[in-house]
Amino acid sequence: MDMDHDARGPAGTRRAPAGEAGVLAAFADLAAAGAAGADPVELTTRLCEHVVAVLPVAAAGVMVVDVGGALRVLGSSSTAAHLLDLLQVQDDAGPCRDCCRDGSAVTDDALDLAAEAPWPRFAAAVRAEGFGAVHALPLAARGRTHGALNLFAARGLDAATLAVAQALADATTLALLQADPDEDAVLVARRLHAAVVARTAVQQAVGVLRVRFDCTADEALGRLRDDAAATGRALVDVAAEAVRERR
Repeated sequence: MDMDHDARGPAGTRRAPAGEAGVLAAFADLAAAGAAGADPVELTTRLCEHVVAVLPVAAAGVMVVDVGGALRVLGSSSTAAHLLDLLQVQDDAGPCRDCCRDGSAVTDDALDLAAEAPWPRFAAAVRAEGFGAVHALPLAARGRTHGALNLFAARGLDAATLAVAQALADATTLALLQADPDEDAVLVARRLHAAVVARTAVQQAVGVLRVRFDCTADEALGRLRDDAAATGRALVDVAAEAVRERR
């Protein structure tokens, strides 16, 4: 498993160390963020960024299932990953949809991104972004799948790499559900719905900052996350303040 590559770590942290030390640091950071009550958008974004930092993954995104069974984008490591996940929502098709529907990882030959792929429009968009492979891993607890982690890479990932990514996804799922996999399904659904609403607020703030500072979406999100880390506030609260200041 190749984990010795260059990448930036989550906001408020230094770039993750390479190899097993980087993986351990990622677990520690996710556990600390969950214990500190990090909001779901921040938590899933950290997961995506850690995966990119410590594994041979170019981009990552997290999608969750809302109360109506529809997919919603929650966290991502980059604008490219975010847009590719939005395409899956729009088409209701892609590896994440299959993963959430079946409750199992999508890592087999069905991920061939050739024209005959099971999701041709999504596959074409992935190729256009320069990725050669995509995997989807479930965010699940007690037999219930709450979402999926999408991994975009130059080539297919080996079993050892996918096992590490799944372990990080599992740790994040427990933190996302506040470490209670037996919690009532309705309460879990409400929490995930609130997370989706929070993501919408963050997207609005990103738009405000892009106009204010003439920057990219990734740079705007970085500003919000840096502010949240520096002030000890939730990302969604910083985002709401940015939107209020525009008015």
